[in-house]
Amino acid sequence: MNIEFRDDRRYYATGISMVTFYKESGSHIRIKDLMLVPGLKKNLVSVAVLEDCGYDVIFSKGKEFLRHSHGTSEAD
Repeated sequence: MNIEFRDDRRYYATGISMVTFYKESGSHIRIKDLMLVPGLKKNLVSVAVLEDCGYDVIFSKGKEFLRHSHGTSEAD
């Protein structure tokens, strides 16, 4: 699968994986079916994917927050 950016750059996904983000509280967020894209300088997480995983994504004062039915957690 290829990923195309607005400036016509293209990157190709080489695999699919799962990633776990650990929060300071010790709990975690696990996201499945993430695409591995070599060559990107930053990790990208799609807001749509997070919403599909049951999270609300909130942007406020330069920070991002994820809210799940089990509470609110900061994700930046």
